[in-house]
Amino acid sequence: MVRRSVPGCIKAGISVSALMAGLIALPATAQESDERGADETGIAEIIITAQKREQSLQETPLSVSAFGEAQMSARDVTNIGNVAAYVPNVEINSGKGDGGSTNAAIFIRGVGQNDFIFPTDPGVGVYVDGVYIARSIGAMMDLSDIERIEVLRGPQGTLYGKNTIGGAINIISSRPGNELSGQVRTTLGSRDRIDVEGRVSVPLIPDVLAIKLAAASKNQDGYVIRPDGTDLGDINVDAGRFAIAWNPSEDWTVDLSFDASRIRQNGSPQRLSDTFSFPGGLYDLYNMIAAPLVAARDGLPAGALFDDRWVSSDRRVSNGTGATRDKADVWGTNLTIAWEANPALTVKSITGYREMDAKIQVDMDQSPFPIIHTDEVQNENQFSQELQLSGATGDKRLNWLVGAYYFRERAHDLNQTLLASGLYDALELLPDALIPLVPGVPCPPPVAGLPCAGGAGNPFNALLDLDVRPRTALTTNNWAVFGQASYEIVPALTLTLGGRYSWERKRYFIDSVYPNSGRIATPPTHDERTWKNFTPKIGIDYRASDDVLLYASWSKGFKSGGWNPRPLTPEEFKSYDPEKLTAYEAGLKSRLLGGLMTFNLAGFYSQYKDLQLQTNSVSPTTGGLILTVDNAGSVDLYGFEAEILAAPLPGLDLNASVGYLHNEYQSLAAGTGYAITNKL
Repeated sequence: MVRRSVPGCIKAGISVSALMAGLIALPATAQESDERGADETGIAEIIITAQKREQSLQETPLSVSAFGEAQMSARDVTNIGNVAAYVPNVEINSGKGDGGSTNAAIFIRGVGQNDFIFPTDPGVGVYVDGVYIARSIGAMMDLSDIERIEVLRGPQGTLYGKNTIGGAINIISSRPGNELSGQVRTTLGSRDRIDVEGRVSVPLIPDVLAIKLAAASKNQDGYVIRPDGTDLGDINVDAGRFAIAWNPSEDWTVDLSFDASRIRQNGSPQRLSDTFSFPGGLYDLYNMIAAPLVAARDGLPAGALFDDRWVSSDRRVSNGTGATRDKADVWGTNLTIAWEANPALTVKSITGYREMDAKIQVDMDQSPFPIIHTDEVQNENQFSQELQLSGATGDKRLNWLVGAYYFRERAHDLNQTLLASGLYDALELLPDALIPLVPGVPCPPPVAGLPCAGGAGNPFNALLDLDVRPRTALTTNNWAVFGQASYEIVPALTLTLGGRYSWERKRYFIDSVYPNSGRIATPPTHDERTWKNFTPKIGIDYRASDDVLLYASWSKGFKSGGWNPRPLTPEEFKSYDPEKLTAYEAGLKSRLLGGLMTFNLAGFYSQYKDLQLQTNSVSPTTGGLILTVDNAGSVDLYGFEAEILAAPLPGLDLNASVGYLHNEYQSLAAGTGYAITNKL
């Protein structure tokens, strides 16, 4: 699996937000209880639910950044990818791991996942209204009609569970209101950007029943142009949401929502910046016998080869002609029921179901030749159920939460990868076995049985058929029980203890074939694995004053195990165990200048073990190279984040942030392609 973080990296950002009523007209929400008017100063308080109970952002002893609706609008945060510009030590990119423009490759504090294929799992959890989104494809979601977004840094294994080893992102939708209201917003920009968003909230029974309908359409041309006029990097997203809020009594709340997104885009902006060579002289062989055939077939100039002529020095121009398209249809429904049994006990149920269908076509070489093309079709559905019991003592010294969780996922993937495509057909057209597969073998004429490819029906041609078509299926079941309690030992000093026990079972199926020659890459193979994990947390926080909070914590998280996602031989079909991370963190949260400024600081040290890395080795049976994914290393990470927010004038916010991350391998297995001195 490909991983990327920047060793010794400092990420900084500064922004100015104008929140004047004349520029942005947005209704205040209950979760931004101190939303300022145009003539008011001070930092608007944001109420968050990072610990699955309502707390002020500045009173939550976690490294968390949060943005309310007005803040997101002022910063033009329109999808989840925009959030990284305002949060230190967070990277959110699309187009990583060949997942196309809808793939959200999220890294927090250097921990995450690029690959999108099903046997792998993300390292940062994304949640919509408390429902876990299992797949990164389609997770680069639109943020229309959102009340707030919360970014939790560091492992969240206790309250959130699996695949939050790097952190979690909570997206909280806007609830229907008790007053008739509506809004239409249009944004125009460069490259024919046209965003249209609208919503209407209607109370059907005052204070009892209300509905809301929201829709958005966002379009913008791309900025990398191909020979056929296709523009890469474009945006074409349609999204909608329908929500019902029912309050049958003062003690009960019921929220039901349905959301859907339709994405039709031309793919990530890519160009060929440098040619590359295949191992074992395959590059030269392709140009010698396959390139002329492909050039004649596709109308390329006579004598065209895969070489530097297709490199583009202009960042806005690509010479690629292969299929490139990102299509995703995602929908889901959430049901949340909460019952306040008494002032000391609340019962909550969160039920979610989601489906995703996607087709991702990527021209990885961005040249007129089919050197590396991928065509991926994915469909996935998931169901989750969480039950929470929470409460607090009358004096608020003890806050507690216990719960149980179930998750089920079914996923299918059909992939076709074209690698040096056309080579097999060219070999079949040769008049004889002219191509030696082993250096020094005399061809022609071959000695009987010696490996020389070429000529119609030559079985050795199949060894150079590199177009592969794998088919996979994955079923996941996850159960967990969890709990966390915070107790004020003495005034201003609070101890937090928590833990989660997770049990996960995965079943995986794969078969793959080389369709041109009919050669079997991986015969139909089934496997099943079960893993168990305990992820505890210990935290302590001290309120030094009404404006200063100090905290420290020790916590653990894990990322699920899986299988080598792209085996080309039975030997490469291999499972790997979960990754594990232990984090130590200390931080400060403060209000300054009478509430006109906040300053938050966090430092961390993490021990990251059992890294899932691609390794290469020599097959003991064939002597050939085999590529697998193994738990092949451990790394230590440390760094800090600092955030400053100031509101010196009515309607004006100034914010700045900086993050530093350093990491070093502590152990590394052979065959990873890294050295112990390399950074993650």
